[in-house]
Amino acid sequence: MKTIICAALGATLSMTAAWAQEDFPSKPVTIIVPYGTGGSTDTTARAIAIELEKIWEQPIVIQNQPGAGSMIGTTAMTQADPDGHTLLINTAAISTAPAIQGDLQYDPEEDVTPISLLVTSPYVLVGGANVQSTDFSGFLQEAQERPMFLGTAGPGSSSHFMSELLISAADLPADVIHFSGGGEAQTNLMGGHSDTYISTTASVMPYVNDGRVKALAVLAPERFALLPDIQSSGEAGISGVEIDGWVALFGPGGMDPALAEQINADFAKAMATDSMQEMLERNYAVAGDLSPSEFRTIYLRDMQTWQDLAEARGIGQ
Repeated sequence: MKTIICAALGATLSMTAAWAQEDFPSKPVTIIVPYGTGGSTDTTARAIAIELEKIWEQPIVIQNQPGAGSMIGTTAMTQADPDGHTLLINTAAISTAPAIQGDLQYDPEEDVTPISLLVTSPYVLVGGANVQSTDFSGFLQEAQERPMFLGTAGPGSSSHFMSELLISAADLPADVIHFSGGGEAQTNLMGGHSDTYISTTASVMPYVNDGRVKALAVLAPERFALLPDIQSSGEAGISGVEIDGWVALFGPGGMDPALAEQINADFAKAMATDSMQEMLERNYAVAGDLSPSEFRTIYLRDMQTWQDLAEARGIGQ
């Protein structure tokens, strides 16, 4: 009799779990974007939401919570119920923050569930009017001949860490200049108040295409297929800067792995639609194709890379 009862209980629990997955989402889903409206991350989130509403048949609310290098919105996500109805779309800033912000209100490993790598693209080094070089090899030589100032979107930002990584890898006698966000950094670059800026293709290529800045390098071992005319850092003999930029989906810690897998699959369907593929093409980016566990490995690896760099370069000390 005990065996029968246990078997029946196990079957009931399995049915309950299956029903929970089939029933998701059972109400509107909130996607937190930890940046202001109108930026590339916000635009991407809103475009995905349009496609997801067709798949989920539930409203999706984009909630912008900017501030503290994306940590205000990220912290709010970690405090939500891990039932999948509150999610976060963030950039690689979520992996750099733990290296520089010692007062995080959450555990970046335990309180975050990496779900899906949505968009990936290489970082691009762009130069303003002060830079005479037209490619990376020339830039490296120029940087040895005069003081060079690399603008960033602020302390702890991806552009800050990538600039520090480049200075270290290429042994550049250069300094970083912090601005309040990517928009201000690029405005000051075009105004001649800094020499270079590093960011993802979606952020910098519009300015490259209209001639306001020039692309010096794709920070990758080889040329990027979508930008074949731009020299890669690997071609110039520089290694150690091959980290892609990304936009990704996260949930609170403690999410059911099966639920994370389901959400991952649904986002993959949304990313595969014609409208999203066209957006990716315009931004010289590609859709990610990783399972939650595979993406978790990337997330943890990148966090460790930035923590090691922060210690080596004295960032945040």
